[in-house]
Amino acid sequence: MDFITTKEAAERWGISQRRVAVLCEQGRIIGVKRTGKTWLLPQDAIKPEDGRTETEKQQRRINIDFGKYYEAKKKMHSYTPALQQCIEEACRYCVENLEAYSEKTGQPLMLLGYIQSGKTRAFTGLMALAFDNKFDMVIILTKNSTALVKQTYKRMRQEFRKEISDNEVEVFDIMNVLDGLTDYELEKKLVVISKKEHRNLDKISNFITYYTLDQRKNCLIIDDEADTTGIGFTKVKDTEDEFYLRKVASKVNALRGTLRGCVFVQVTATPYALYLQPEIESDITKPIKPKRTVLVPPGENYIGGDYYFLYSKDDSHPARLIFEPVSEEENELVSDQKRKNKKSKINDRRTFKIENILTDQTHLSVFKKGLMNFVVGGCVLRMTNKNTHYSYVIHTATQKSSHFSLEAVTREFFKQIKSRDSATQSIIDSLLRESYEDIEKSYTEYGYHMPEFDVLEEAFYQSIQKDFISITVVNSDKEMDAILDEDTGELRLRSPLSIFVGGQVLDRGVTIPRMIGFYYGRNPITMQQDTVMQHSRMFGYRDKNLLSVTRFYTTRRIYENMTLITEMDKSLRENIENKTFEDGIYFLQKHSGVRRDERGQEVRDAVVPCAPSKIALSDVVLLKPYARILPIGFTPIPKSYANKISNDIGKRLAALELRKEQGSEVTRVNVDDLTQIINLTYSILESDEESSRFVPVDYFLSTLNYLSRKKREVLLYTRRGRHISKYKTNGIAYQDAPDTGYELKMLRVLAVDTPVLMLIHQDGTADGWNGSEFWWPVIIAQASEKTTIFALPDADGRVRDEWEV
Repeated sequence: MDFITTKEAAERWGISQRRVAVLCEQGRIIGVKRTGKTWLLPQDAIKPEDGRTETEKQQRRINIDFGKYYEAKKKMHSYTPALQQCIEEACRYCVENLEAYSEKTGQPLMLLGYIQSGKTRAFTGLMALAFDNKFDMVIILTKNSTALVKQTYKRMRQEFRKEISDNEVEVFDIMNVLDGLTDYELEKKLVVISKKEHRNLDKISNFITYYTLDQRKNCLIIDDEADTTGIGFTKVKDTEDEFYLRKVASKVNALRGTLRGCVFVQVTATPYALYLQPEIESDITKPIKPKRTVLVPPGENYIGGDYYFLYSKDDSHPARLIFEPVSEEENELVSDQKRKNKKSKINDRRTFKIENILTDQTHLSVFKKGLMNFVVGGCVLRMTNKNTHYSYVIHTATQKSSHFSLEAVTREFFKQIKSRDSATQSIIDSLLRESYEDIEKSYTEYGYHMPEFDVLEEAFYQSIQKDFISITVVNSDKEMDAILDEDTGELRLRSPLSIFVGGQVLDRGVTIPRMIGFYYGRNPITMQQDTVMQHSRMFGYRDKNLLSVTRFYTTRRIYENMTLITEMDKSLRENIENKTFEDGIYFLQKHSGVRRDERGQEVRDAVVPCAPSKIALSDVVLLKPYARILPIGFTPIPKSYANKISNDIGKRLAALELRKEQGSEVTRVNVDDLTQIINLTYSILESDEESSRFVPVDYFLSTLNYLSRKKREVLLYTRRGRHISKYKTNGIAYQDAPDTGYELKMLRVLAVDTPVLMLIHQDGTADGWNGSEFWWPVIIAQASEKTTIFALPDADGRVRDEWEV
């Protein structure tokens, strides 16, 4: 019998591939069979009758009610159609997972937004719509910061202030919940806020258990910044493949297991570690990898990586003026950290003397220019917005000593300008003139009229003399708490020109208003994509008035890598939007190499999606140009079945090979014409239990579809009658090269911009195959393909069920 895939059936019947799979699961299609996770349908399968009217189908598809909570939110925020679609699609998934318990129940939904783009507004809309649709409680997990918990608590009370006033909703910080809550209070819609910190999470679990809320409340858990803190693995000592979930991750995992009617939603702008998780679900570990991603659209005037790193390449775009390169020497000076028995360079008086900051022509030239540009730009803007405050960020190394050193340098610089004398006046005049001319270029580019130099000069010195400039180190939650404006959730700008110096604290969840300058003083050799993007606090909502004087300072190497990171992220989102990853397999780009810096020195360079500890349990496959992807470590099914299927495959291939051009070794084939053949090929192969290198059929097909996504073409190469053994000559290691060295070399020459699919027929007579014929499928990635990684479904190890200190 001939079979077709769910994709082919979906195209034939005009419904989604997922709908076809559901019909197969429900037993509504006669003669289907399942190979691994793949459904195959008879070639002549008939689409089941659907008695629903169009209206009924629409209602069943949506399966959500638009009630008073959601209508109030729409009225409050005037959602755009795109944001409404995002919220409603997300809620549909949540309701479906609450009502339809299947093998995929428990897999998270991801809301994927942009850095500082308003993801909170999206998930508060989801909360309101969830309250209209059988959800009674929302738990919001925030970054481990007291200030951010307070911010979230206040934001939620503002969002639901009318409902709180009407005694319909209650908002709690879990650490401040009163004892002895009554049933009346517990019957309200509940919003519970918790830090991702083990004491907070323990208290939530106790709260749920004590009030038996697991039996009474359908719960939505929203993990804000889900790729940090709540994910990560630690290897168990003296083991090869056993891991603990890190403490907070294990607490989040346990919390998800506490509630019966529970849907888990991940919110982030940097999803890479989550996409690289294995597909695990057990009594110990709840699924981490998202089942589905909903893109959160940014609002009008959002400025992100496109502006800073892509539009800036256009010589006709104003963004070309935003980047100011920092020398490698200066970057080493500001980023170097104190080590054992060794001072940091900025504190080493043999290298740098702080008292010479103004007169020193060798060191920190761009650092000083950045400060000058900030004051000049701020003065220009304040001439038309006198009461408005502006901000500047100096983001540097993780050590607090580095922050205090740069704070001291900044204070000394402005102190010397304030106490200038005849010897330093000419230096200041030169710096001021340089900044004036620099800011003038971009300000006029945006269509504004630059004030005369003498007017600006007066405003500049007035700002210095009247202490319009404040400098604040932010490197702890306590300091963040002191300067966070709880009404807006933004850093409070103490003065007209506020400068913030810090590191990791100035990243996730922190909004810095009206920022017009960002000095990025880090120097990582390996750049973790999620970390670097979260450092980018210059992203956010900016009008052209702010952009007209905005500058970004870093080294060319860092800038080029951030450009690459932006391109990688853009490609990922486009693939998600185009449903390239419908099968739940995500291909993420990475980069490594060696380049020469401005001094001509070789520098090792790398961009990886995330920290290795976050994906320690994942079996990650590297897909680079010319890479081979193939199943390794399997046994064919009995020959009575295998040989029949193998013969069928041979006939199908022979039909395709009729298209081969004369003299060519390969046949150019549409990838869709190969799907059924590959499914049949895999129907013969059964993975050996001890094999960790068997690529499942859905991952094999996803890889081929990904590599052929642009032209939908594959170069097909076939050979028959091979008899290679299952094991290599040592009798232990699996054979992993069914092709010859000559074939591989020849096919790599052909695989320029199109992937190759090899199908090598094994006659089954060699050792290990039990006489069963089969076709061994091998993919060769094309030369033009960028290096990517993806995670296989099975975990590369085992998670233990207890945390051991």
